[in-house]
Amino acid sequence: MRILLACCMAMLLAVPAWAGFKGPSAETTRVETARAAADASEGTTCVLTGNIVEHLTRDRYTFKDADGSVVVNIPPHVFGALEVTPADKVRITGEVRGKRNPAHPDGHVGVRYIELVR
Repeated sequence: MRILLACCMAMLLAVPAWAGFKGPSAETTRVETARAAADASEGTTCVLTGNIVEHLTRDRYTFKDADGSVVVNIPPHVFGALEVTPADKVRITGEVRGKRNPAHPDGHVGVRYIELVR
């Protein structure tokens, strides 16, 4: 039993800690305003700070900052327990989606992370 416990402990200690890469990146496409996000191409990373001002349908909302507005898609699991009102300033992180099919363009920002800005 002790040998099994020692093997388990050794395996746990051998696993690297969860961490992200910190260093240079080949990705240079990142936008930080709603207007730039609306004009950006598919897959562009967006880090936007502003307000969610309106619920459109299902997971779609209107996001507005000082530069303009853009439609964002925020699934319920991204909100989690966070309650957001139009008066709350938020920072959202995601990427531009829905522009691949030119016959049916549905450009929006697919949000992966949202936080309140104090």
